[in-house]
Amino acid sequence: MSKRIITLIRHGKVDGPAALYGHTDIASSSEGLHELQHNIQALHQLNPVSHIVCSPLIRCAHPAQTFSLAQQMPLQILNDLKEMNFGHWDGIPFEYFTEQNWQAISRFWETPATAHAPNGETLQQFAERVIHSWQLIQNNTSAHHQLVICHGGVIRIIIAHLLNLDWRNASLFRQLNIDYASQTRVEIANHPDALPMISYIGIKAN
Repeated sequence: MSKRIITLIRHGKVDGPAALYGHTDIASSSEGLHELQHNIQALHQLNPVSHIVCSPLIRCAHPAQTFSLAQQMPLQILNDLKEMNFGHWDGIPFEYFTEQNWQAISRFWETPATAHAPNGETLQQFAERVIHSWQLIQNNTSAHHQLVICHGGVIRIIIAHLLNLDWRNASLFRQLNIDYASQTRVEIANHPDALPMISYIGIKAN
């Protein structure tokens, strides 16, 4: 039976110090961009991509646009695929955080569903917009293989949604590693009642 493929790939390592880069529009480092491009090319050679979807943030949009132009294939930019908005914490290097900041962040990692960054997005708001974007991607039945370049938090929410897991569980963010430029594959058989199947999570090209 034929099937559709959706490959979620996290952007490359960013060009900045350790921080929570949510809506901060930071570019990938040259090393991170090179690794991502290598992994995309390896993926495309193995299973040709027919459609690209990405977050509008430059660390995703730049490599997506480059690949789209090179391969002459459609590119769809979805605003709701952005990473979580970390408000006042967003983009601030960890080295500048105060003890009070660290205490607040610890509460966030321990109970992400009830604690959030000052002036930031709640986990509920984040999950709802990511799931909405996923539904748009999944409903594109004309694309044989969609490549989705997005963010670690986005991929975690999609995994939880597909497996009917509680996305409010802190373990999803603390213990599920989605590395830079790693791939997570979803396959959907071409029949009306088919459920999306996760083939693998967070692997990298050789």
